[in-house]
Amino acid sequence: MKQVNYYPEYYSKFRCSADKCPDSCCMLWEIVVDDVSAAIYDNISGETGNKLRNAMTEDQDGDIIFRLKGDRCPFLEDDMLCEIHRKLGEEYLCDTCREYPRAVQDFGNSAWHDLSLSCPKAAEIILSEKNEPLFYEKIAEIPDEELCFDSEFMSFMTEARRHLLDIIWDRSYTPEQAAEKCCEYAALIQQEIDGNSKPQIHFSITSLLKAYLAGDILTSDFSYALEQALSLGDSPETDDAKNALDNYDSLYRQLMTHYINRYWLRAVFDGKAFEKVMLMSQAYTAVRRLHYSYYAKNRELPFSAAVRIVQLFSKETEHNDEAVSLSSDDQM
Repeated sequence: MKQVNYYPEYYSKFRCSADKCPDSCCMLWEIVVDDVSAAIYDNISGETGNKLRNAMTEDQDGDIIFRLKGDRCPFLEDDMLCEIHRKLGEEYLCDTCREYPRAVQDFGNSAWHDLSLSCPKAAEIILSEKNEPLFYEKIAEIPDEELCFDSEFMSFMTEARRHLLDIIWDRSYTPEQAAEKCCEYAALIQQEIDGNSKPQIHFSITSLLKAYLAGDILTSDFSYALEQALSLGDSPETDDAKNALDNYDSLYRQLMTHYINRYWLRAVFDGKAFEKVMLMSQAYTAVRRLHYSYYAKNRELPFSAAVRIVQLFSKETEHNDEAVSLSSDDQM
């Protein structure tokens, strides 16, 4: 069957910063090793082979992972480069290490590719864009498979996503207004899916930040940033802070676009359309509050700091299974 692959134009700009990366993906995360790579590692001889086999273990989900040594991958060397890459070559990297921060949402007859905001370099690339990302297509032949979703529902949800993105990039709305209108639209979609009353939309800033703080947090930087933001309560932004944050209009729209492109179409599998947009709304609200907190403390918000906050938020919430945010039952 033919698969249409969609790539944002900025996709090809990514180049790994390697030892220059300010927040290495080889730290804090337990790296999942795909079955093919695990089988290859099992057959490598010598000291490197022994180290690979000793480093692999099975986690509680049944995945094979590299056991961290302290907070680092056991193959991350002192110079912040990879021992596997140096000794065996790039072709011996497992899928996770070879592909990250590239990500794909695969729906069989279509696949949407993007970069993950949790990577500092990818976040810098994405958040520097001033306009809605444009996608180019590549057609690939893949083995025939039965689609596990309703094609009409997919078409409906794809059109709905276009409407959500139109709202986000309608600059007659502020980012906050765009997020609210997206939630209102998604609530109507969810009502049509379920045939029930519209789900609740509103939540408080403090309840959201407390929910993140209650989850498993990987870095002290994130917990400190949350605590500083919580100290502001639900107070509105000061005029000078609002003016400073309004300079990042495109950044906030890129953030919301990332969440819609990454999560919305997954609703064809679970029917939870409203939940996907609430993820977006919560991310925008939390990031904006963290930006405000940074500004309130430093009286400025450089672009590098704004990007770092987005990247750290993504790393802590999108790639941490133990992270907590508000469910639809917790919203206030």
